[in-house]
Amino acid sequence: MKLWNQLLIPVLVLCPAALYADNVPKPGVTPVEAQLMADVRAHQMTVGQAVFARVDTAWTSSECNLRQGAIVEGRVVAVTPHSKADANSEMTLEFTKAQCNGVKMNDFKLLLSAVAAPPSDMDSAFLSDMLPMRTGNNGGIDGTQMMTQGTQAFLAPQKTDMNGRIDTENIPPQLPPMKMGDVAGIRGLRMRVDGGPDHSTVLIALNHDLTLVSHTIFLLVPEERVLREVTVSQPVGAGAAGVSEANGTSLTAAAPAPPANDIDRCEPPECGVALPEGDAAAGVAAADSISLEQLGYGARAQRTMITFDHDDELAYLGPQELLVAFNRHHLLVRHELGSGGVTVRVIRAAVVDMATRRVTHTVDWELPDEGQYLWRLPDSRVLVHVGSELRVYGPGLKILKRLGLSGPLDFVRVTPNGTSIVVGVIHERHSVELHAQLTENLGAEPEEDVNILVLNRNFETIGSTKTRSGLMPPTLLNEGQVRLLAQPDMHYRMLMRGWDNHSATFARFGSSCTPDLESLAPDLIFMVSCGKANDEFEYRVLHADGKLALKNMPNWSEFGFAAEGSADHEFFAIKSVQSTRPVPAGARFSAADFTSEALAVYRAGDGKRLLNVTVGAPTSSRDGFALAPDGSQLAVLNRDQIQVYAVGKK
Repeated sequence: MKLWNQLLIPVLVLCPAALYADNVPKPGVTPVEAQLMADVRAHQMTVGQAVFARVDTAWTSSECNLRQGAIVEGRVVAVTPHSKADANSEMTLEFTKAQCNGVKMNDFKLLLSAVAAPPSDMDSAFLSDMLPMRTGNNGGIDGTQMMTQGTQAFLAPQKTDMNGRIDTENIPPQLPPMKMGDVAGIRGLRMRVDGGPDHSTVLIALNHDLTLVSHTIFLLVPEERVLREVTVSQPVGAGAAGVSEANGTSLTAAAPAPPANDIDRCEPPECGVALPEGDAAAGVAAADSISLEQLGYGARAQRTMITFDHDDELAYLGPQELLVAFNRHHLLVRHELGSGGVTVRVIRAAVVDMATRRVTHTVDWELPDEGQYLWRLPDSRVLVHVGSELRVYGPGLKILKRLGLSGPLDFVRVTPNGTSIVVGVIHERHSVELHAQLTENLGAEPEEDVNILVLNRNFETIGSTKTRSGLMPPTLLNEGQVRLLAQPDMHYRMLMRGWDNHSATFARFGSSCTPDLESLAPDLIFMVSCGKANDEFEYRVLHADGKLALKNMPNWSEFGFAAEGSADHEFFAIKSVQSTRPVPAGARFSAADFTSEALAVYRAGDGKRLLNVTVGAPTSSRDGFALAPDGSQLAVLNRDQIQVYAVGKK
């Protein structure tokens, strides 16, 4: 989520009596502005426990350069929880380390000098960043505009658009000027700057247990500068002028040589042997069914999860070629996979000739993560994440393009017409030790930098920029990007910002869970949200102009929604899974809860439903179904077989 305080410009006026006499002019000092990364509650804290805050605005001095997102580390010097014996609660904090000039922590003493509460409207924020791009002459994204934006475009919210107009959609509130010892917006909290041992700061909560929630703002000043009575006066952010990215990390890397026999790695009895007919359940109107037992596809482990996985994929590589990819769940032999990491799972990919049921090609893909690994492209192609690279495969599982990645893959997004591809690659902000500390402190992965690469339909790089993890990946339509704005009281607003930078509200709606957005052919948005009254899932399909194409409010037992458009842009399919019990957003489930899977195919032009089928024993994968390029067939992975359904065109 884009945080409001990235643009705050508080001026901390340092005037503690212990440091300056009353008749001496009070100098100003540029503070380090940072936000608390996790809740701090006095009754849960112990002496020596670490407290972490993240720098909101780049800050520089002769001793330390803190980039936006750098970490400062404090520790609890003393703590007194609220009790019958102690009505007031106290906590003494000192900040002794900071992520100066790189990924490692350095000794750097900061004095906690003022505190401000997160704003009351913090839930009003964009959940995705904006790609600063314009449409090119060929209907894709113009790389020239991307390159002129520079790498700073994602480092802070944009105050003006690319034409110099004020961006009124994303201007956060500002803190008032503050002086040392001020507390803003937190009732009953007091502080004694330099009131603890070794220049630490004492926080006091009157008549209750001291609690600071995450995103609380800390203003800190270099202790040594204050003690030396340095008289520097400038607004926050001015000190950041001229600071450049020190890491200089490139998004792409040289693609490693393909594994030996990558394409022809096909061992008997898998290749050249016709797969037997499956045993589709009686009463299910499947035109054909194909058993996958000989490929090694079998029953899934009944593990619990909070979201559907990305183990199984189906994709057409032409009218008669169906790519089947699945997790083999074999005992892993781990290999180093370059900058991406080590082997986490092995995916078996096979091309099946639908006319003869023969497997023509197979290959095993080693993956360094559990994320999505396959995306459909126009012209009977797919984009696949393998090891530390992206590959474009065509018919016959032939590699057409390859791109090495300089780090773990965060996301891939493709416009519905396939003219542009946006790739996000994670760049680690922290040392291994600091990363482990932050993960333990937060109970989740810490925020990282994400380098953005933009490719055209020929897989050529046309631009790059940066954002940060934790934001939604961009949702792309052919005309531009759809952004989601969270507003108070569980309301949301979608805005369409075209590649010409024109912005307009796309839709308004309420949801008790964070909505999930994806685009699909021909030029549609598939959105899953939750009803405000009952928390049950609902989904909508929206046209590029925001008009509703389809809305469904499933019953309490349905979840696991996914959608796909056909290559000819004429049809789209929607899948949902039925469960034996309600599974609200964020709840745990397993494949043992599934009873069936419903799939429907619609005509994109008028939303008419052309096919409605229900199959048994669905997998735990989010996908596992595919429309033929012309929409004439729907293939579904079910049990240990593929079932194929004919789609009527009436």
